[in-house]
Amino acid sequence: MNYSTVIFDLFGTLVNDFTSVAGQTQDELAVILGAPRELFMNQWREITGRRTMGEFQTVEASIESVCGALGVPVNAEQMAKAVEFRLEYTRRALTPKPDAIATLRQLKHAGFKIGLLSNCSIEIPILWPETEFADLIESPIFSSRERLKKPDPRIYQIACERLDVAPEECLYVADGENHELTAAADFGMKPVLILPKLHEPRGDMRQEAREWQGLTISALAEVLRLTDKSSTS
Repeated sequence: MNYSTVIFDLFGTLVNDFTSVAGQTQDELAVILGAPRELFMNQWREITGRRTMGEFQTVEASIESVCGALGVPVNAEQMAKAVEFRLEYTRRALTPKPDAIATLRQLKHAGFKIGLLSNCSIEIPILWPETEFADLIESPIFSSRERLKKPDPRIYQIACERLDVAPEECLYVADGENHELTAAADFGMKPVLILPKLHEPRGDMRQEAREWQGLTISALAEVLRLTDKSSTS
């Protein structure tokens, strides 16, 4: 099959895993807002699914939900400081992996369409235009904007529609969280697992990666050898 399109996952694929240091930002937010640390962290985690599904379309709305549930009043100065902290932390989390930008540039130069599918809270689409990825990925799809998340087949359909491609034309490259690779295959894409370098896949969210028997790579640059165009350009 000659693929015309490569669609990437974000966290654990183009950038490092966001959750590996997520506790630090929750703890700091609690301090800024004058909230009980453990209760704040538990409540923040409790609304993770709602944030990922786009219930909160601003950072302020997420913070207000948590503080409201805890009965913690927040003044304008605290809110502004908390929002800026959260955004700055997220900016750092969006630092590309060492081979990410070079790989995307080579794919783009070779004529591939490049997409993105990310289960993420609203901070990611807010900051996306600032990132190095913005000029290279022509159709980024964020769960918090679409109010759909992987492995729902409808979000894969949206990705194909916006890139104007058939599923069979697409490689889908991801770290295997939430059974996203199987969902991509069921939709008709060719899934590719990128293995983590520093630790083994962990938890139920990564069950698919532990059990994966399909196509596997250990670095993003290996995507180039999977595509006829890039290997001959």
